[in-house]
Amino acid sequence: MIHAVEQIGAFAGLAAFLGLAVLALLSFAHGRDIRRLREWAGSAPERDAERKEATSAIAAQRAEELRQLEEARTAEHEAVESRELRRQRREEGLPELTRGERFRESLSKLGETLSQPLVLGAIFLVCVLIAAGVVYAVTSGGGEGAKGNQGTTSTAKSLKPSEVEVAVLNGTSVAGLAATFGEKIEGKGFETGPVTNSSETYEKSVVMFKPGHEPEAKLVAKRISIPKLEPMSSEISEVAGKAKVAVVVGEDNAEAAE
Repeated sequence: MIHAVEQIGAFAGLAAFLGLAVLALLSFAHGRDIRRLREWAGSAPERDAERKEATSAIAAQRAEELRQLEEARTAEHEAVESRELRRQRREEGLPELTRGERFRESLSKLGETLSQPLVLGAIFLVCVLIAAGVVYAVTSGGGEGAKGNQGTTSTAKSLKPSEVEVAVLNGTSVAGLAATFGEKIEGKGFETGPVTNSSETYEKSVVMFKPGHEPEAKLVAKRISIPKLEPMSSEISEVAGKAKVAVVVGEDNAEAAE
């Protein structure tokens, strides 16, 4: 009897051990499933966003395909109508294309040609060459101007006072002022021309010159210390006669006659 109880107890203990082991495995599997379920439930908004994004992308792609299909159908319809219209015009003995259609077709072909990389590169090169030519022309003009100024300076330096005839005009109400300045100019070595009065009054003395004789005027102005120079007016030119330079004495030099 006791031996039987011991055997039954041993089998019962082994069964209990196996039952505990199976229960532990089931508990572990249950916990793992619950954890996965919680993770899946927590990522539901992300999955929803991904699903919406994928749906939007598919919808946009579908809309683009429909748009392209509609454009293709419209283009095909227009092409059919154009061919039919051309056929009718040929049957009526008219040109296939009107002037406006030929003009638009020419513009379309021109636009396609200009859009080619080689043509764009050629246009850019031409623009660069034109810009370089303009810059060269401007700089060359500046160089010629500088050379012209150098030439004028050289001419002024090579002039001799005895070669310059100067008319002297009194531009004030002071009597004898033109004669006084005429003697001063002769003293500087210049040849005096007409010595008379001006019809107008001048506040500042001025050295005037006829076209092409600015170097002579600069020489006279430097020798008699009158800084103001300007082209000769028609009134002064009539009085100056053959003289290419005229000195009009103004009020600022009126005391020279005293």
